[in-house]
Amino acid sequence: MRNNLWTGVGIGLIAPLLAYLLTVYTGIPESLFPTKPFLAYLVAAVLNLLLMRVFYRKSLSREKIANGIILVTFLGMLVFLYFHKLNM
Repeated sequence: MRNNLWTGVGIGLIAPLLAYLLTVYTGIPESLFPTKPFLAYLVAAVLNLLLMRVFYRKSLSREKIANGIILVTFLGMLVFLYFHKLNM
């Protein structure tokens, strides 16, 4: 696996896109967590942070991939806050 930022961005996009698709096109998050429908996005962020931890290990030394995952997680949370928490 190549150690570059774009690989990290691609890996980091998997969990948030899956959470988005599950939330928008299915009723799975609402049926599993009826009081907290946005928990799927929190699970996606936690998965990305765990992946970041794996790629920052000294044995792997893939810090550019981990930086891409951090970038996607940070931007994803900003987009989430913009669309879901600022609509008052």
